[in-house]
Amino acid sequence: MRTSVIILALFTTSACQQTPKGERPPVTETQAIKIAEAAESTFTGNEPDRIMDQYVDGAVMIDAATANPSTDRKVQSGWAKTFVSMKPADFRVTDRHVQIVGPDAFVSSGVENFTVSAGTARPVVSARFTDVFQRQKDGRWKIVHEHISMPPAPTGTAG
Repeated sequence: MRTSVIILALFTTSACQQTPKGERPPVTETQAIKIAEAAESTFTGNEPDRIMDQYVDGAVMIDAATANPSTDRKVQSGWAKTFVSMKPADFRVTDRHVQIVGPDAFVSSGVENFTVSAGTARPVVSARFTDVFQRQKDGRWKIVHEHISMPPAPTGTAG
């Protein structure tokens, strides 16, 4: 009798932990970091279309160099082309924060640093970013909202 109860309890526990048919398991923080890093790996290529493939059509994008957000794919593609024209390299994220906001969505934010081409110089640029990723019906992860801003200039005072 005791053996039957233990087997039944183990079966019930494992059945409760399985994902219902047709549903995907919820994203974990480790998976979210890998997904974000995969998207970011396209930023230093010379391929604006590959960059734009990381975003859903109609994504809200707020670029550091423009005053207004845009959902216009043509405008956003222009931003990607301008970014690529600066020949970004050495892309890295510091101080990343990941927030899981549901089984199919997460936020990745932090500070990104990369070098750009400015004549013969290769200055390092730092920007703050927030990317909201959502799993699409086909299982791919895409950015649905992005906000990029430049950090404020240091004031020289601690506080």
